[in-house]
Amino acid sequence: MSFVYLILENAMGSYVTGAVIALCMLLGLYTMHESSTGNSIFSQDRTKSLSEDELRVLAKDSSSPEQIEVILELGERPGDLKKTVPLLAKLSIDQNPIVKLAADSSLEKIGDDAAEHIREFVDVNTTYGHRVSCSAMRAIGPACRIYMPQLRRLLEDDNPMHRKCGLYALQGMGEHGKAAMREVIICVLDEDLNNQCSACRILEKFGPDAIDAEESLLTLQKIGGPSTRGWAAICLGSIGPTDSGDITETLAKQISPGPNKRAVTPIEQQRVLMGLAYLGPEAIGAVDIVREKLYGNNKFIRGYAAYALWRITGESKESLIVLRDLLNDPDYMDAGIYVVGTMGADGVALIDEVGRGLRSAQSGRRELAVVAIGKMGPAAKSYRSRIRERLNDSDPLVKMAARRALSNIVADKDSEQLTKL
Repeated sequence: MSFVYLILENAMGSYVTGAVIALCMLLGLYTMHESSTGNSIFSQDRTKSLSEDELRVLAKDSSSPEQIEVILELGERPGDLKKTVPLLAKLSIDQNPIVKLAADSSLEKIGDDAAEHIREFVDVNTTYGHRVSCSAMRAIGPACRIYMPQLRRLLEDDNPMHRKCGLYALQGMGEHGKAAMREVIICVLDEDLNNQCSACRILEKFGPDAIDAEESLLTLQKIGGPSTRGWAAICLGSIGPTDSGDITETLAKQISPGPNKRAVTPIEQQRVLMGLAYLGPEAIGAVDIVREKLYGNNKFIRGYAAYALWRITGESKESLIVLRDLLNDPDYMDAGIYVVGTMGADGVALIDEVGRGLRSAQSGRRELAVVAIGKMGPAAKSYRSRIRERLNDSDPLVKMAARRALSNIVADKDSEQLTKL
């Protein structure tokens, strides 16, 4: 997965303002990293000439300008997994978010074979061990379901930090996370607000199968804070229509509760819009309130209202007009690129506007544009050569994103050739 998209992951069903803030922080940190080293990207040929032992040594060296490239190379050439996987697992909780995300990507690249090699951290019943193992599990993915009994116990632990670790790991388990459904539902009303959000983030992906969480989510929607109320809306939308009430009406009231009632923060509005988007055509009764947000003053809300309107009506024309406006505004271009990318082939009408991001001086924006165009699939074939150019980008993260984007755009035979580049 792309690094910027790891920050924005699930933003269509999670947060917007928070994601953009995180993105800006990430880009700033990476710029600082580049500035402090003077030359953040060394020769790729040099990196590839290093032995696995040399890669592991440099991967731990925070003063090395090669550290990020080396960590990524370990995903391609891990060598002895007994040595490389534990190292990457430790780096996956590094305080430098770029280092962490690079380690996550390499663990993801190694995949299923990495699962068994984090057991030393799983078996150590300490906060540090839980942090390392659960961070690695999220990156490695479903193969770590072998640790499901331990994760279920973590969700029932008295220590909220341990519950947090377990919830973080479950976000990478996909459908296999349903084995812990009961424990996750209990965490919806956790004393820790972050754990509430994490529980919702997991349940969101289960869709209608999370129906048993409906009562807890309706409670959270009433008593939670602005952030968690919004998360409850997302999950209720993902569960879909039920016999217990009109979810569309419930969400429409939440996003615009009327005069003399509590104010609805932008982040809550954004999340409720995502809940309505999940409902799709079932939310047609809320289309007027969605259009009201579409033409409101808050541009971040407008972008996600555009997404919701597209999902509800199945028509993209009106949404694309608003998104084009965002793409032409430097302050909102990144959010616009992300939303257009989530529309897949339906966003190809704005490919030229998104494509301007490929020439940005900001590596993060180039990466966003590459990933968004890749998500358009074969419909973006006219941009194939421009994405290929990014294979030689000065930033290793953009290069990786370009490789993955091309695999979505090009024909199968070309995709085979791509692996040789």
